[in-house]
Amino acid sequence: MNNHSFPNLVPCALDLLPVEPLPAPHFLHTFNCLSPADHSDVMLLQARFDLTQFDNALFAACKIPFPESLNKAVNKRRAEYLASRLCVRHAVSQLGIEDFLLANDCDRAPIWPQGITGSLSHTHHCISLLLAKTTSGKILGVDCEQVMKHQTAQEMQSMIVTAQEMAVLRHSGLPFATALTVAFSLKESLYKALFPQLRQFMNFDAAEIVRCTPNAEQVTLRLTHTFAGGFTAGRAFSGRVLVEQDEVLSWIIDATT
Repeated sequence: MNNHSFPNLVPCALDLLPVEPLPAPHFLHTFNCLSPADHSDVMLLQARFDLTQFDNALFAACKIPFPESLNKAVNKRRAEYLASRLCVRHAVSQLGIEDFLLANDCDRAPIWPQGITGSLSHTHHCISLLLAKTTSGKILGVDCEQVMKHQTAQEMQSMIVTAQEMAVLRHSGLPFATALTVAFSLKESLYKALFPQLRQFMNFDAAEIVRCTPNAEQVTLRLTHTFAGGFTAGRAFSGRVLVEQDEVLSWIIDATT
């Protein structure tokens, strides 16, 4: 994805440092570093990885420690872990933090370096990452998904959206399965944005979709429940969506208070 194809993206305006190219270009490639058009102080990084080019030897070659938690994991899971850690390390190095290894806390939430806030998502071949400085006062949530199969979307519709939300999503003009994937992805992005503040699980009905532009480029979600930290029922969040072929990328960026 690039800013020429999607008006929601612009060149990154952060003061980024020059860094060495990513290792293992045969495995991790198509690296883009942009910013959401309305948040030029936020980095949106995307990269693709090729599972067929994965080898366990890449962990040592790329200086990423192999975690014990992956001892019994399949190559797909190992490749996702390696690609995501490489992308995060590369991104934060551009912000002046060297040799960072992303870990997760007891809730499996990412532990970002001091002074940095972020959000991470991946599919079986794509990594998406939002990063900003904590001084920006922003909360970040990003999610990338493969578009659901039509039958899967039919089976999951009642879990993800109400009939009223589905009526709003029809304004996107997107096919049913794509529109439902957008709804799923946006609610995931909202959950990721709020979880560091709330530290509690959110069901899909914790927020409702109340507005949607053509192609779902801009979607408004509204909380239906009151949560701690000033996130009261009725609070609205503006989501952004990019749909490309069979992939959906969404993000939500908001103020902490």
